[in-house]
Amino acid sequence: MSVYITRKMIRQAAHDWRQDNTVGIVERMIRSAKRTLKRRETISELHSLTDWELRDIGIYRGDIPRIVRQIDDHDLGLMPASRGAQARGVAVPA
Repeated sequence: MSVYITRKMIRQAAHDWRQDNTVGIVERMIRSAKRTLKRRETISELHSLTDWELRDIGIYRGDIPRIVRQIDDHDLGLMPASRGAQARGVAVPA
């Protein structure tokens, strides 16, 4: 059995790859911006708590930025940017 690859097939694959890659880049940029905004909001909310409230949940004021950096997307409430992400197997929080 032989497999033939034509120029048309190569051009179509390259065209599809560029479109998929561009969408992926845009999705990643949007996701990164959302993640940054959400982390800033979380830091702001934690800084608005009193020292007593922070100690009650086991956080020192100086540890807030480090703790927020360790929070993953699911805990920040971020969803996949598109259906394409869901199709690629990215878990969607319920």
